[in-house]
Amino acid sequence: MSVLTAVLLTARFLLELALLAAWAVIGWNLAEPTTLQVILAVVLPIASATLWGLCLSPKARFDVALPLRVAIELVLFSVAALGLWLLDYRAAAVLLLGLEVVVLVALLRLGHPPGSSPEVASLS
Repeated sequence: MSVLTAVLLTARFLLELALLAAWAVIGWNLAEPTTLQVILAVVLPIASATLWGLCLSPKARFDVALPLRVAIELVLFSVAALGLWLLDYRAAAVLLLGLEVVVLVALLRLGHPPGSSPEVASLS
């Protein structure tokens, strides 16, 4: 595995964590009573992670065709970015979606599409 691939896969993992955080922020801001805020801030990231695990992870339960995997990933990030944008977290929205597109395209070009298992090898 090249250093570039390792960096991109690390960036992808960090983007996945940022996606979960974005859904939590969106969930918190969707409701007024604190109880509902907490519920949505927990449920939305869990729903996103569940969809990711079912369709996009290397051990995904469903074997989804590559174009659909890419579409699901882009929809998850795009809707989260839109939610952040509408909540006036515009810099975070642009950064989240922009970095996702750059990393996704770079990994696709290097042969690491969503749901592929990264090689575990030394960085030589």
